[in-house]
Amino acid sequence: MSNIILIFLALFLAGTPLRAQDIDKEVKKPARAETEQKEAERLAAEAAKRAAPGEEVAYEQVLADPDNVRLNYGFARSQVRRGDIKGAAATLERILLVDPKQGEVRLFYAIVLYRLDNMVEAKAQLDMLKKLTLPQALRDEADKYAKAVEQRVKRTHLSGSLSLGFEYDTNRNAAPASGRRLFSDTPLNLTGSSKRRDDTSLVFMGNVGVRRNLPCQSVPEIFGSFAYYQAEQTLAKNLNLKAYSAQAGGVYKAGRVKLTPAALFDHVQLAQSTFLRNRGADLRLDYRLNQKTNLFFSARDVYQDFVPTKEIGTAPDRTGIQVDFTAGADNILNPAMKLGTSIGHGFKHATRDFYAFDRWTAGVNHTWLLGRGAFLLSSFNVNYDLYRAPDTAISVALRKDTAMRANATLGAPLAVLHPRLQDLVLTFTYEYYHALSTVENYAYSNNKVAAMLNYRWEVGL
Repeated sequence: MSNIILIFLALFLAGTPLRAQDIDKEVKKPARAETEQKEAERLAAEAAKRAAPGEEVAYEQVLADPDNVRLNYGFARSQVRRGDIKGAAATLERILLVDPKQGEVRLFYAIVLYRLDNMVEAKAQLDMLKKLTLPQALRDEADKYAKAVEQRVKRTHLSGSLSLGFEYDTNRNAAPASGRRLFSDTPLNLTGSSKRRDDTSLVFMGNVGVRRNLPCQSVPEIFGSFAYYQAEQTLAKNLNLKAYSAQAGGVYKAGRVKLTPAALFDHVQLAQSTFLRNRGADLRLDYRLNQKTNLFFSARDVYQDFVPTKEIGTAPDRTGIQVDFTAGADNILNPAMKLGTSIGHGFKHATRDFYAFDRWTAGVNHTWLLGRGAFLLSSFNVNYDLYRAPDTAISVALRKDTAMRANATLGAPLAVLHPRLQDLVLTFTYEYYHALSTVENYAYSNNKVAAMLNYRWEVGL
């Protein structure tokens, strides 16, 4: 493969910090979707769906017949569907004060408390259920939540995941859409391996993380993780990629505000040679506006240290810091859907100015829990990059890039085949990438399809 293609790959990898880690996140989102918080949301949503056939109960109906247990219970289920979890908890508590032997109501109350992260009271309600005579279905449901609560109350949580999959790219070498490249503003037709090439790859990902709950309300948690990513190409061996990523940080809470600082490090290998080392920090600020909306702001400062390789001797020209700022909001549309939006700005410094740029970004993402553990994740992002100086070896034109990325991932646990396969998740992903540029060398498109088998585990210590 020609040096110019490898240089373009270097630009592609350097376009955003933690590029290999971003690939990991995009493909592996489904494997990570079952985090502790999302698991709580999923379980509560499924319970609400099972318990609520869909009939809405208004507060005026409850006022007209305040002692009607079933009417109050229906109102609580309506509150959950509307996202008023705290209101539902108050309604359910009032029902149980009147009739403490309502097993179905008490179970739903325990689920709501679990959703509110009140593990102590949720455990107390589940313990009370053990003294009641319940139908087997309710008993099984109570046992499931009792195990979940037991895990949540432990101070230290160790988790990990393994993923193995297959990817297919229609333009793996990012060949320009024009079928040619510029050299000193002279167009040269693509030939041989520089032409558009499709390729397949075998992908392996794994990570392990630890989280420790602290007996401090303002600093409730510290965490650390290590991740590994590897993609082995079938044809274009020079594009083989490996990445090792580590991060550690903590959480600070004060009222509705949550601050999460973290230190990070990445080591990226290209074609079995060290190509990039990232060292930096990330800071995220979350503000819970209300029960359905969370606002956030993040800042990331990374020093990118590019290392010369046999085929990319000029890699150090790209060395420098990259800083990115992002602001956005996550909105819970209903118990099964969440919509996120974001905008951002960043800048990249480099030893050579024609590798430095300013970036503006915008994105939207959607999460849809389909029931029985299945989900659909989709997103659309746009980046606009304005480079500081032209690379006159290619063109005197100032480079301006607009890159668009759209993807969708459908996943489901293999429990549909057998209950013991609950921890295995199969995902299918489609991604479309399209780049426009004032320099035709960097204008191209690519279609990617991927299938991944993901295994996730977590234990409380």
